[in-house]
Amino acid sequence: MVKRTKPSVKSEIDKLNEHETVAVAGYISQLLSARLSKQSELQSSDDLIVSLSERRENRRARQAFEWEKVRRQNVQRTA
Repeated sequence: MVKRTKPSVKSEIDKLNEHETVAVAGYISQLLSARLSKQSELQSSDDLIVSLSERRENRRARQAFEWEKVRRQNVQRTA
């Protein structure tokens, strides 16, 4: 597992006052609704690509890519 150096979102939200918390919750709600509408557009536009992206090989390739990206960042930090 990747070592987390950034503080958690929950601890940051706990530091906000009531007005700021409501504003953040509204912003998150807008982001989620935009994401859901975008996902429905993508699924309806090309079911073949969606089904291929969920294949085991593609999920493993994405995971390997993320691991390699994290490894490169760690190498750059130590250099």
